[in-house]
Amino acid sequence: MKLYQINFEVQISEGCARQLEKDLLFSENPDDWQHIHHNCAHGDTSRCRTFGVEHWNLTSFWYLFINAHGEPCEEDFAVIPESCGGRIACGWIEGRLRIVAMEILPEDHELLTRGKVHALPHLFSVLLHEATPETVRGLFMLPALQLLRLDFPAAGAVETLRDHSTSRLRSLQIHGRQDRLHWTRVDLSALCSLDLLHFRAYAIQVLGGTLPNCWQRMTQLRTFYCSNCMMHLPPTALRNLTSLTSFVAFRQWEMIPCALQHVNSTNCKASWETRHATKTDEDALRDSTGAWSDFQEGPSFICPAASYAFPFEEFVKLGWSNIRKVWLDGNFLTGTIPDNIAEVWPKLESLDLYDNNLEGSIPDSLGRLAFVKLQLQGNRFSGRVPKSVLRLAHRANIMLGLQENPDLQGCSPDIGHWSNGIPGTQIRPCHDDEL
Repeated sequence: MKLYQINFEVQISEGCARQLEKDLLFSENPDDWQHIHHNCAHGDTSRCRTFGVEHWNLTSFWYLFINAHGEPCEEDFAVIPESCGGRIACGWIEGRLRIVAMEILPEDHELLTRGKVHALPHLFSVLLHEATPETVRGLFMLPALQLLRLDFPAAGAVETLRDHSTSRLRSLQIHGRQDRLHWTRVDLSALCSLDLLHFRAYAIQVLGGTLPNCWQRMTQLRTFYCSNCMMHLPPTALRNLTSLTSFVAFRQWEMIPCALQHVNSTNCKASWETRHATKTDEDALRDSTGAWSDFQEGPSFICPAASYAFPFEEFVKLGWSNIRKVWLDGNFLTGTIPDNIAEVWPKLESLDLYDNNLEGSIPDSLGRLAFVKLQLQGNRFSGRVPKSVLRLAHRANIMLGLQENPDLQGCSPDIGHWSNGIPGTQIRPCHDDEL
Protein backbone atom coordinates (compact mmCIF):
# COMPACT_ATOMS: atom_id res chain seq x y z
CA MET A 1 0.00 0.00 0.00
CA LYS A 2 1.30 3.47 -0.90
CA LEU A 3 0.17 6.45 1.18
CA TYR A 4 0.04 10.03 -0.08
CA GLN A 5 -0.80 13.28 1.64
CA ILE A 6 -2.40 16.29 0.01
CA ASN A 7 -3.68 19.57 1.33
CA PHE A 8 -7.27 19.01 0.28
CA GLU A 9 -8.30 22.56 1.08
CA VAL A 10 -5.75 24.02 -1.36
CA GLN A 11 -7.06 23.60 -4.88
CA ILE A 12 -4.98 23.01 -7.98
CA SER A 13 -4.44 26.71 -8.60
CA GLU A 14 -2.04 26.80 -5.62
CA GLY A 15 -1.10 23.32 -4.42
CA CYS A 16 -0.85 21.41 -7.68
CA ALA A 17 0.62 23.93 -10.09
CA ARG A 18 3.93 24.08 -8.20
CA GLN A 19 4.40 20.34 -8.64
CA LEU A 20 3.23 19.86 -12.19
CA GLU A 21 6.49 20.47 -14.04
CA LYS A 22 8.18 17.41 -12.50
CA ASP A 23 5.03 15.28 -12.35
CA LEU A 24 3.75 15.42 -15.93
CA LEU A 25 3.76 11.64 -16.10
CA PHE A 26 0.60 11.62 -13.99
CA SER A 27 -1.32 13.51 -16.66
CA GLU A 28 -3.21 11.91 -19.51
CA ASN A 29 -2.72 15.12 -21.46
CA PRO A 30 0.80 16.48 -20.77
CA ASP A 31 0.31 19.54 -23.00
CA ASP A 32 -2.57 20.72 -20.84
CA TRP A 33 -0.64 20.03 -17.64
CA GLN A 34 2.22 22.17 -18.91
CA HIS A 35 -0.21 24.92 -19.77
CA ILE A 36 -1.83 24.91 -16.36
CA HIS A 37 1.60 25.04 -14.74
CA HIS A 38 2.58 28.16 -16.68
CA ASN A 39 -0.72 30.01 -16.78
CA CYS A 40 -3.13 28.74 -14.14
CA ALA A 41 -1.26 29.22 -10.87
CA HIS A 42 -3.69 31.99 -9.95
CA GLY A 43 -6.90 30.36 -11.07
CA ASP A 44 -9.13 30.52 -14.11
CA THR A 45 -7.86 33.73 -15.69
CA SER A 46 -7.85 34.89 -19.30
CA ARG A 47 -4.43 33.22 -19.71
CA CYS A 48 -5.68 29.94 -18.25
CA ARG A 49 -7.12 28.02 -21.16
CA THR A 50 -7.65 24.64 -19.52
CA PHE A 51 -11.37 25.37 -19.18
CA GLY A 52 -11.54 25.87 -15.43
CA VAL A 53 -9.46 25.05 -12.38
CA GLU A 54 -12.31 22.97 -11.00
CA HIS A 55 -12.14 20.86 -14.16
CA TRP A 56 -8.74 19.56 -13.08
CA ASN A 57 -9.77 18.92 -9.49
CA LEU A 58 -12.64 16.74 -10.68
CA THR A 59 -11.23 15.12 -13.79
CA SER A 60 -7.68 14.05 -12.98
CA PHE A 61 -7.58 11.20 -10.49
CA TRP A 62 -3.79 11.27 -10.38
CA TYR A 63 -3.72 14.88 -9.19
CA LEU A 64 -4.46 13.48 -5.73
CA PHE A 65 -1.23 11.47 -5.66
CA ILE A 66 1.47 14.05 -6.19
CA ASN A 67 2.84 14.59 -2.67
CA ALA A 68 4.16 11.28 -1.35
CA HIS A 69 4.17 11.54 2.44
CA GLY A 70 1.82 11.25 5.39
CA GLU A 71 -0.57 8.71 6.87
CA PRO A 72 -4.32 8.78 7.47
CA CYS A 73 -5.68 9.21 10.96
CA GLU A 74 -6.15 6.09 13.03
CA GLU A 75 -9.89 5.63 12.56
CA ASP A 76 -9.56 5.85 8.77
CA PHE A 77 -6.47 3.67 8.65
CA ALA A 78 -8.26 0.95 10.61
CA VAL A 79 -10.71 0.52 7.73
CA ILE A 80 -7.97 -0.26 5.21
CA PRO A 81 -6.20 -3.63 5.49
CA GLU A 82 -2.41 -3.58 5.51
CA SER A 83 -2.47 -5.80 2.42
CA CYS A 84 -4.25 -3.13 0.41
CA GLY A 85 -2.38 -2.90 -2.90
CA GLY A 86 -3.85 0.32 -4.22
CA ARG A 87 -2.83 3.89 -3.51
CA ILE A 88 -4.40 6.07 -0.85
CA ALA A 89 -4.34 9.86 -0.66
CA CYS A 90 -4.98 11.78 2.54
CA GLY A 91 -5.97 15.39 3.08
CA TRP A 92 -6.32 17.76 6.00
CA ILE A 93 -10.02 18.18 6.75
CA GLU A 94 -11.10 20.19 9.79
CA GLY A 95 -7.62 19.90 11.22
CA ARG A 96 -7.38 16.13 10.85
CA LEU A 97 -5.76 13.95 8.23
CA ARG A 98 -8.45 11.89 6.49
CA ILE A 99 -8.60 9.53 3.52
CA VAL A 100 -9.92 11.44 0.50
CA ALA A 101 -8.92 9.24 -2.45
CA MET A 102 -8.34 5.53 -2.96
CA GLU A 103 -7.39 3.11 -5.70
CA ILE A 104 -9.20 -0.21 -5.18
CA LEU A 105 -7.72 -3.28 -6.87
CA PRO A 106 -9.66 -6.50 -7.57
CA GLU A 107 -8.13 -8.27 -4.56
CA ASP A 108 -9.56 -5.56 -2.30
CA HIS A 109 -13.13 -5.57 -3.64
CA GLU A 110 -14.34 -6.73 -0.22
CA LEU A 111 -13.88 -3.16 0.97
CA LEU A 112 -16.98 -2.45 -1.10
CA THR A 113 -18.83 -5.76 -1.14
CA ARG A 114 -18.68 -6.08 2.66
CA GLY A 115 -19.46 -2.45 3.30
CA LYS A 116 -16.16 -1.51 4.95
CA VAL A 117 -15.88 1.81 3.14
CA HIS A 118 -18.94 3.25 4.89
CA ALA A 119 -16.54 4.32 7.68
CA LEU A 120 -14.69 6.65 5.29
CA PRO A 121 -16.92 9.74 5.31
CA HIS A 122 -14.48 11.97 3.42
CA LEU A 123 -13.59 9.62 0.57
CA PHE A 124 -13.93 12.00 -2.35
CA SER A 125 -12.35 10.07 -5.25
CA VAL A 126 -12.20 6.35 -6.14
CA LEU A 127 -10.39 4.49 -8.90
CA LEU A 128 -12.03 1.05 -9.05
CA HIS A 129 -10.43 -1.69 -11.14
CA GLU A 130 -12.57 -4.38 -12.77
CA ALA A 131 -15.79 -3.11 -11.23
CA THR A 132 -18.73 -5.49 -10.92
CA PRO A 133 -22.37 -4.62 -10.27
CA GLU A 134 -21.86 -5.64 -6.64
CA THR A 135 -18.82 -3.42 -6.10
CA VAL A 136 -20.54 -0.45 -7.75
CA ARG A 137 -23.47 -0.88 -5.35
CA GLY A 138 -20.93 -0.73 -2.52
CA LEU A 139 -19.96 2.75 -3.70
CA PHE A 140 -23.43 3.97 -2.74
CA MET A 141 -22.23 3.96 0.90
CA LEU A 142 -19.78 6.79 0.22
CA PRO A 143 -21.57 10.08 0.98
CA ALA A 144 -18.66 12.28 -0.16
CA LEU A 145 -17.85 10.52 -3.45
CA GLN A 146 -17.64 13.01 -6.32
CA LEU A 147 -15.04 11.54 -8.71
CA LEU A 148 -15.32 7.90 -9.82
CA ARG A 149 -13.08 6.18 -12.32
CA LEU A 150 -14.00 2.67 -13.46
CA ASP A 151 -11.15 0.81 -15.15
CA PHE A 152 -12.12 -2.33 -17.10
CA PRO A 153 -15.67 -2.60 -15.71
CA ALA A 154 -17.50 -5.90 -16.12
CA ALA A 155 -20.71 -6.10 -18.11
CA GLY A 156 -23.54 -4.38 -16.26
CA ALA A 157 -21.30 -2.56 -13.78
CA VAL A 158 -21.84 0.92 -15.24
CA GLU A 159 -25.56 0.30 -15.57
CA THR A 160 -25.75 -0.28 -11.80
CA LEU A 161 -25.31 3.48 -11.37
CA ARG A 162 -28.91 3.75 -12.55
CA ASP A 163 -29.96 3.06 -8.95
CA HIS A 164 -27.74 5.77 -7.50
CA SER A 165 -30.09 8.72 -8.07
CA THR A 166 -29.18 10.47 -4.80
CA SER A 167 -25.46 10.48 -5.61
CA ARG A 168 -23.21 13.50 -5.19
CA LEU A 169 -21.14 12.12 -8.07
CA ARG A 170 -19.98 14.94 -10.35
CA SER A 171 -17.24 13.33 -12.43
CA LEU A 172 -17.38 9.85 -14.00
CA GLN A 173 -14.66 8.14 -16.03
CA ILE A 174 -14.97 4.77 -17.77
CA HIS A 175 -11.89 3.12 -19.26
CA GLY A 176 -12.76 -0.04 -21.16
CA ARG A 177 -10.47 -2.90 -22.07
CA GLN A 178 -8.40 -2.36 -25.19
CA ASP A 179 -7.00 -5.89 -25.41
CA ARG A 180 -9.96 -7.38 -27.28
CA LEU A 181 -11.80 -6.99 -30.55
CA HIS A 182 -15.22 -6.24 -29.04
CA TRP A 183 -15.27 -3.47 -26.46
CA THR A 184 -17.58 -3.34 -23.44
CA ARG A 185 -21.10 -2.30 -24.38
CA VAL A 186 -22.33 0.54 -22.17
CA ASP A 187 -25.86 1.89 -21.88
CA LEU A 188 -25.36 5.57 -21.11
CA SER A 189 -29.04 6.00 -20.26
CA ALA A 190 -28.11 4.48 -16.88
CA LEU A 191 -26.40 7.77 -16.01
CA CYS A 192 -29.38 10.01 -16.56
CA SER A 193 -30.27 10.14 -12.87
CA LEU A 194 -26.84 11.69 -12.14
CA ASP A 195 -26.02 15.38 -12.22
CA LEU A 196 -22.58 15.17 -13.81
CA LEU A 197 -20.23 18.05 -14.45
CA HIS A 198 -17.63 15.93 -16.25
CA PHE A 199 -17.80 12.69 -18.23
CA ARG A 200 -14.92 10.77 -19.73
CA ALA A 201 -14.85 7.38 -21.47
CA TYR A 202 -12.44 5.43 -23.61
CA ALA A 203 -12.62 2.16 -25.58
CA ILE A 204 -16.27 1.36 -24.97
CA GLN A 205 -19.20 0.73 -27.29
CA VAL A 206 -21.94 3.27 -26.68
CA LEU A 207 -25.28 1.57 -27.26
CA GLY A 208 -27.29 3.29 -29.98
CA GLY A 209 -24.22 5.08 -31.34
CA THR A 210 -24.94 8.36 -29.56
CA LEU A 211 -26.02 9.89 -26.27
CA PRO A 212 -29.56 8.90 -25.26
CA ASN A 213 -32.19 11.63 -25.19
CA CYS A 214 -32.37 11.51 -21.40
CA TRP A 215 -28.97 13.23 -21.29
CA GLN A 216 -30.97 16.42 -21.83
CA ARG A 217 -31.35 16.34 -18.05
CA MET A 218 -27.58 16.76 -17.66
CA THR A 219 -28.00 20.52 -17.58
CA GLN A 220 -24.75 21.24 -15.70
CA LEU A 221 -22.42 19.15 -17.87
CA ARG A 222 -19.23 21.06 -18.61
CA THR A 223 -16.86 18.59 -20.26
CA PHE A 224 -17.56 15.53 -22.37
CA TYR A 225 -14.81 13.20 -23.56
CA CYS A 226 -15.49 9.93 -25.39
CA SER A 227 -12.76 8.59 -27.66
CA ASN A 228 -13.03 5.16 -29.28
CA CYS A 229 -16.66 4.95 -28.20
CA MET A 230 -18.08 3.85 -31.57
CA MET A 231 -20.46 6.81 -31.75
CA HIS A 232 -21.76 7.58 -35.24
CA LEU A 233 -24.77 9.88 -34.72
CA PRO A 234 -24.84 13.57 -33.70
CA PRO A 235 -25.07 14.19 -29.92
CA THR A 236 -28.42 15.96 -30.19
CA ALA A 237 -29.17 15.20 -26.53
CA LEU A 238 -26.73 18.01 -25.71
CA ARG A 239 -28.51 20.57 -27.86
CA ASN A 240 -28.52 24.10 -26.39
CA LEU A 241 -26.36 23.00 -23.46
CA THR A 242 -24.88 26.35 -22.48
CA SER A 243 -22.79 24.88 -19.65
CA LEU A 244 -20.71 22.78 -22.07
CA THR A 245 -17.16 24.07 -22.55
CA SER A 246 -15.37 21.02 -23.95
CA PHE A 247 -16.49 18.25 -26.33
CA VAL A 248 -13.84 15.67 -27.28
CA ALA A 249 -14.72 12.73 -29.51
CA PHE A 250 -11.76 11.96 -31.76
CA ARG A 251 -11.15 8.60 -33.48
CA GLN A 252 -14.42 6.89 -32.66
CA TRP A 253 -13.28 3.53 -33.96
CA GLU A 254 -9.54 2.89 -34.16
CA MET A 255 -8.21 -0.66 -34.54
CA ILE A 256 -5.17 -2.71 -35.46
CA PRO A 257 -4.76 -3.84 -39.11
CA CYS A 258 -5.76 -7.47 -38.58
CA ALA A 259 -9.11 -6.34 -37.19
CA LEU A 260 -10.15 -5.26 -40.68
CA GLN A 261 -10.97 -8.84 -41.63
CA HIS A 262 -13.73 -8.72 -39.00
CA VAL A 263 -15.15 -5.40 -40.24
CA ASN A 264 -17.98 -5.21 -42.73
CA SER A 265 -17.09 -1.73 -43.86
CA THR A 266 -15.61 0.08 -46.82
CA ASN A 267 -13.58 3.28 -47.07
CA CYS A 268 -11.42 2.45 -44.06
CA LYS A 269 -8.09 4.26 -43.91
CA ALA A 270 -4.88 4.30 -41.93
CA SER A 271 -5.02 6.87 -39.15
CA TRP A 272 -3.16 10.16 -39.53
CA GLU A 273 -0.81 9.13 -36.75
CA THR A 274 -0.01 5.92 -38.61
CA ARG A 275 0.53 7.64 -41.95
CA HIS A 276 2.93 10.10 -40.36
CA ALA A 277 4.61 7.72 -37.91
CA THR A 278 3.98 9.96 -34.91
CA LYS A 279 3.04 7.30 -32.38
CA THR A 280 6.51 6.50 -31.09
CA ASP A 281 9.41 8.60 -29.87
CA GLU A 282 11.50 7.37 -32.79
CA ASP A 283 9.01 8.76 -35.33
CA ALA A 284 9.27 5.49 -37.23
CA LEU A 285 6.43 3.25 -38.31
CA ARG A 286 6.87 -0.26 -36.98
CA ASP A 287 4.97 -3.44 -37.68
CA SER A 288 1.86 -4.26 -35.68
CA THR A 289 2.33 -6.70 -32.82
CA GLY A 290 -1.11 -8.15 -33.49
CA ALA A 291 -2.26 -7.42 -29.94
CA TRP A 292 -5.69 -5.81 -29.90
CA SER A 293 -4.43 -2.91 -27.79
CA ASP A 294 -1.53 -2.13 -30.13
CA PHE A 295 -3.45 0.62 -31.91
CA GLN A 296 -2.11 2.95 -29.20
CA GLU A 297 1.50 2.75 -30.40
CA GLY A 298 1.48 0.62 -33.53
CA PRO A 299 -0.24 0.92 -36.93
CA SER A 300 -3.98 1.53 -36.79
CA PHE A 301 -6.99 1.97 -39.04
CA ILE A 302 -10.21 3.92 -38.68
CA CYS A 303 -13.49 3.02 -40.40
CA PRO A 304 -16.64 5.08 -41.05
CA ALA A 305 -19.21 2.48 -39.93
CA ALA A 306 -18.81 3.38 -36.25
CA SER A 307 -17.44 6.91 -36.62
CA TYR A 308 -18.83 10.39 -37.20
CA ALA A 309 -19.49 10.45 -40.95
CA PHE A 310 -22.02 13.26 -41.33
CA PRO A 311 -21.68 17.02 -41.99
CA PHE A 312 -19.62 18.92 -39.42
CA GLU A 313 -22.31 21.58 -39.43
CA GLU A 314 -24.49 19.25 -37.35
CA PHE A 315 -22.18 20.03 -34.43
CA VAL A 316 -22.14 23.76 -35.06
CA LYS A 317 -25.96 23.84 -35.00
CA LEU A 318 -26.20 22.37 -31.51
CA GLY A 319 -26.23 25.74 -29.77
CA TRP A 320 -23.08 25.37 -27.64
CA SER A 321 -22.67 29.09 -27.06
CA ASN A 322 -19.94 28.70 -24.42
CA ILE A 323 -17.92 25.92 -26.05
CA ARG A 324 -14.15 26.42 -25.93
CA LYS A 325 -12.72 23.08 -27.03
CA VAL A 326 -13.95 20.73 -29.82
CA TRP A 327 -11.82 17.78 -30.91
CA LEU A 328 -13.30 15.61 -33.68
CA ASP A 329 -10.18 14.51 -35.51
CA GLY A 330 -9.81 11.03 -36.97
CA ASN A 331 -13.42 10.70 -38.08
CA PHE A 332 -15.13 10.94 -41.48
CA LEU A 333 -16.92 14.28 -41.13
CA THR A 334 -18.10 15.84 -44.40
CA GLY A 335 -19.31 19.23 -45.61
CA THR A 336 -17.84 22.60 -44.80
CA ILE A 337 -16.97 24.79 -41.85
CA PRO A 338 -19.86 27.29 -41.65
CA ASP A 339 -18.91 30.92 -42.28
CA ASN A 340 -20.60 31.98 -39.05
CA ILE A 341 -18.67 29.63 -36.78
CA ALA A 342 -17.10 32.54 -34.88
CA GLU A 343 -20.53 33.98 -34.14
CA VAL A 344 -22.01 30.64 -33.07
CA TRP A 345 -18.94 29.54 -31.05
CA PRO A 346 -17.47 32.92 -29.96
CA LYS A 347 -15.36 31.45 -27.13
CA LEU A 348 -13.77 28.67 -29.19
CA GLU A 349 -10.04 28.29 -28.45
CA SER A 350 -9.16 24.74 -29.51
CA LEU A 351 -10.51 23.05 -32.65
CA ASP A 352 -9.23 19.73 -33.99
CA LEU A 353 -10.77 18.66 -37.29
CA TYR A 354 -7.77 17.01 -38.89
CA ASP A 355 -8.03 13.71 -40.75
CA ASN A 356 -11.66 14.05 -41.86
CA ASN A 357 -13.35 14.58 -45.25
CA LEU A 358 -14.15 18.29 -44.94
CA GLU A 359 -14.13 20.49 -48.03
CA GLY A 360 -14.82 23.99 -49.26
CA SER A 361 -13.08 27.17 -48.19
CA ILE A 362 -11.69 27.99 -44.76
CA PRO A 363 -13.81 30.78 -43.23
CA ASP A 364 -12.18 34.13 -42.56
CA SER A 365 -14.06 34.25 -39.24
CA LEU A 366 -11.76 31.58 -37.76
CA GLY A 367 -9.02 34.22 -37.68
CA ARG A 368 -11.05 36.28 -35.21
CA LEU A 369 -11.05 33.58 -32.54
CA ALA A 370 -8.50 33.32 -29.72
CA PHE A 371 -7.05 29.98 -30.78
CA VAL A 372 -4.37 28.08 -28.94
CA LYS A 373 -4.93 25.15 -31.32
CA LEU A 374 -6.46 24.95 -34.80
CA GLN A 375 -5.81 21.74 -36.72
CA LEU A 376 -7.36 21.39 -40.18
CA GLN A 377 -4.76 19.22 -41.91
CA GLY A 378 -5.61 16.07 -43.83
CA ASN A 379 -8.92 17.22 -45.32
CA ARG A 380 -10.11 18.44 -48.73
CA PHE A 381 -10.24 22.20 -48.18
CA SER A 382 -9.74 24.41 -51.24
CA GLY A 383 -9.34 28.03 -52.26
CA ARG A 384 -7.14 30.71 -50.71
CA VAL A 385 -6.51 30.54 -46.99
CA PRO A 386 -7.71 33.83 -45.44
CA LYS A 387 -4.92 36.11 -44.26
CA SER A 388 -6.58 36.30 -40.85
CA VAL A 389 -6.09 32.55 -40.43
CA LEU A 390 -2.49 32.58 -41.66
CA ARG A 391 -1.67 35.37 -39.21
CA LEU A 392 -2.56 33.00 -36.39
CA ALA A 393 0.83 31.39 -37.00
CA HIS A 394 2.51 34.44 -35.44
CA ARG A 395 0.87 33.79 -32.06
CA ALA A 396 3.09 32.34 -29.38
CA ASN A 397 2.67 28.62 -28.68
CA ILE A 398 -0.21 28.13 -31.13
CA MET A 399 -0.66 24.76 -32.84
CA LEU A 400 -1.81 25.45 -36.41
CA GLY A 401 -2.16 22.71 -39.01
CA LEU A 402 -3.09 23.16 -42.69
CA GLN A 403 -0.93 20.59 -44.48
CA GLU A 404 -2.22 17.88 -46.81
CA ASN A 405 -5.09 19.86 -48.28
CA PRO A 406 -3.99 19.63 -51.93
CA ASP A 407 -6.24 22.40 -53.25
CA LEU A 408 -5.47 25.01 -50.60
CA GLN A 409 -3.80 28.15 -51.99
CA GLY A 410 -2.22 31.30 -50.64
CA CYS A 411 1.05 32.15 -48.97
CA SER A 412 2.49 31.20 -45.60
CA PRO A 413 4.49 33.29 -43.10
CA ASP A 414 8.24 32.79 -43.24
CA ILE A 415 8.47 31.15 -39.83
CA GLY A 416 9.70 27.78 -38.65
CA HIS A 417 8.76 24.79 -40.75
CA TRP A 418 6.54 27.03 -42.91
CA SER A 419 9.47 28.90 -44.42
CA ASN A 420 9.22 26.84 -47.65
CA GLY A 421 5.44 26.77 -47.83
CA ILE A 422 3.07 24.19 -46.38
CA PRO A 423 3.53 20.54 -47.42
CA GLY A 424 0.71 18.92 -49.35
CA THR A 425 -0.84 22.24 -50.39
CA GLN A 426 -0.36 24.92 -53.03
CA ILE A 427 0.58 27.43 -50.33
CA ARG A 428 3.93 29.09 -51.07
CA PRO A 429 6.08 31.38 -48.90
CA CYS A 430 4.89 34.97 -48.63
CA HIS A 431 6.86 37.82 -50.14
CA ASP A 432 7.26 41.35 -48.84
CA ASP A 433 4.11 42.45 -47.01
CA GLU A 434 1.61 39.97 -48.41
CA LEU A 435 0.27 39.27 -44.93
